[in-house]
Amino acid sequence: MTAVAIGGGGGFIGRAVARALAGAPVVAFGREGLSERTCPEVHALIWAGGRRDGDEAALAEMHVAAPLRALSAAAARGARRVVYVSTGEVYGLQPVPFVEDAQRLGDTPYARAKIRGEDEVRAAAARLGLEAIVVRPGVVYGPGQRPGMLIPSLLAALRAGQRFACTPGEQTRDFVHVGDVGRLLARCTEDGAPAGVYNAGTGVESAVAMVVRALAWRLGRTDLVDLGALPYRGSEVMRYVLDPTRAKERLGFVAQVALADGLESVASCPEEQVGA
Repeated sequence: MTAVAIGGGGGFIGRAVARALAGAPVVAFGREGLSERTCPEVHALIWAGGRRDGDEAALAEMHVAAPLRALSAAAARGARRVVYVSTGEVYGLQPVPFVEDAQRLGDTPYARAKIRGEDEVRAAAARLGLEAIVVRPGVVYGPGQRPGMLIPSLLAALRAGQRFACTPGEQTRDFVHVGDVGRLLARCTEDGAPAGVYNAGTGVESAVAMVVRALAWRLGRTDLVDLGALPYRGSEVMRYVLDPTRAKERLGFVAQVALADGLESVASCPEEQVGA
């Protein structure tokens, strides 16, 4: 039976995809790449490698070179489609909501690596005769996320009894639950899912300050939050929300987890499950 191969399958998004594909053969792999022993036949490849930090060479390896190697290996094993997980950060500073055909203005090393990865994976897929889908998630969150992003970093600090310093939090973000992202990526592996670029978001703008206060209140540690202790970055994107229309119309996908419910799920997640 053919399998769905998930690059970065042990990561936060990769695990969510595997859960969404429950019942289907799944092969998760990391730096070792695809091997004939572990994955003799592939139906689709999802690249969900998620490294955000490092120099440009390290980011290019994770988001460009590694997925291209995986794509070649998957094509040799019969893959018919590739799904590349990019980021909504490629849109950068421009009017909202971000639509898939907008310019890609992302000016961080991470966004630049993702832009290049989108282009090179789609070009390689075309040469190899595979259908290609690019998915651009908003700010992904959920139980089990390692510190590094806003929500898990906040939770780690508050649970440790440490003060959490942040900006005033007036900037907005499109927070999308990892379970919803997993469902969309699973849908993209299905035959008949149209190739192209899709946002994975809710279409709802939420202020960072609101999210920070809500989580601090749930943990009973509002005293540890220092909103406004840090300045905004010079390149701060103050409004960030994705237009989810295309995914709804072409894939029948609508995010299901309301932010209030999602925040409750992360606040109640046992500490020992973070990153598990």
